[in-house]
Amino acid sequence: MKTKKVKKLKIKKQVIFKSIAFFIIGLSCLVFLFFVRLELLPFKYLAMLFIVLLLIDFMMYFLLSKKNYKLRMIGSILSIFLIFFFSVLMYYQNATISFLHQISFLDIETEAYEVIVKNNSSYGSIKDLKSISYVDDRKGISKALKEVSKEKQLKETDLEDASKVIDSLLNNKVDAIIMEQEEANLYLEMIQDFRENYKIIKTISVDVQNERIMKDIKMTSTPFSVYLTGIDTYGKLNKVSRSDVNIVMTVNPKTAKILLISIPRDYYVQISGTTGLKDKLTHAGLKGVDVSMKTIENILETEIPYYVKINFTSLIDIVDSLEGIDVDNPFEFTAYYQEEDGKYVYYKFLEGQNHLDGKKALAYVRERYGLREGDIARARHQHQVIESMTRKLMSPTILTKYTDLLNSIEGNFATNISISSIKSLIEMQLEKNMKWEIESIVLTGSESKEKTAAFPDLYSSVIIPDDENISEIIKKINTLKEE
Repeated sequence: MKTKKVKKLKIKKQVIFKSIAFFIIGLSCLVFLFFVRLELLPFKYLAMLFIVLLLIDFMMYFLLSKKNYKLRMIGSILSIFLIFFFSVLMYYQNATISFLHQISFLDIETEAYEVIVKNNSSYGSIKDLKSISYVDDRKGISKALKEVSKEKQLKETDLEDASKVIDSLLNNKVDAIIMEQEEANLYLEMIQDFRENYKIIKTISVDVQNERIMKDIKMTSTPFSVYLTGIDTYGKLNKVSRSDVNIVMTVNPKTAKILLISIPRDYYVQISGTTGLKDKLTHAGLKGVDVSMKTIENILETEIPYYVKINFTSLIDIVDSLEGIDVDNPFEFTAYYQEEDGKYVYYKFLEGQNHLDGKKALAYVRERYGLREGDIARARHQHQVIESMTRKLMSPTILTKYTDLLNSIEGNFATNISISSIKSLIEMQLEKNMKWEIESIVLTGSESKEKTAAFPDLYSSVIIPDDENISEIIKKINTLKEE
């Protein structure tokens, strides 16, 4: 009787240990399938991984299927470690897959329009109005006017530019005006009378179709350029806003060279699709990322097929997920950081090494008034932050912050680079372990006061491009691409 019970117990233990072995084998198969699904590892690494996992499976089956107590104990301890290791690995794989599928493509951008009346008027809603003026220079203005007409049919006046629209309100020629929100904020900064004499009675958000910028370039073997833009806003990336950061990154994957070219936001240029007065480059962002790209293509005489767009939220979250970055500040200055609720926080940056968290990094790259070279110095600071972030991203310690980094980026940047191209670039880096040579350049120019398309009746601070400097940069781009 006892012999039968002992036999049954032994058989039961064998079944349990073999089940654990098969469970480990099943997990290893899932891990391998996840790596195949990711399409990030080169074939030789996948083959090596397959062999390693196969050896692990054979070893675990050997240890757990033997009747020897010591071998089973070794197998049991190893199985606990492998279950934990495989589980963590699949968690990282899932996070990567989720991130790749969350990458945004800006086919649709949102323009928010404000119906504005004088502060001392009795108008409280669109139904109280009789007339409204606007300028037909935005993609979504017709949609916004349709939304207005749903509440009441008003007498509409299309004027030449935004300055005349504002004058029509301040001089009581119309009851109200309608302007895109970011454009209205721009005028509030510049025109004192407008800032003191307005109130908003309605905000209308409309979606507009962006030109689909999608190129099919073999990025692992063909030189290409990417437009890196940071927009002057918090929250959702599809919101139209001024382009606060304008950097062109030209990459030659064959020579492992990168050229970073910063263009000051106040660069005085002809906005693509316009004639007449030139404007600040930053204002091109108000017309969409596609307009900014075309404008810069005209400046640098080169094709820019790709963009990466981030906002203030993105930078703060990414730097914080990296536990801060270090920059070498050339001279002491004070800058402010504006919270989302409008409150200001001031930071003092000392000469030499400074450790920056997300908010300090944002203040560092935005400040220009306290800098000797103004907007040009700010562009250099943007390069410093990008290079410091790159160094952290390339360090082995990034593994401990991997999921935090993915969570910080997820939903906080948009690009038209296809997922397959992103995967191929990662695969190339893993396979060749490339050491990238990065050169940073800031376009130069001279400070001036000029009339702009945005403010045709005012003189605004701008930077007049240095044609000789631009010619040198164009040669550098062409040389890099031809190497």
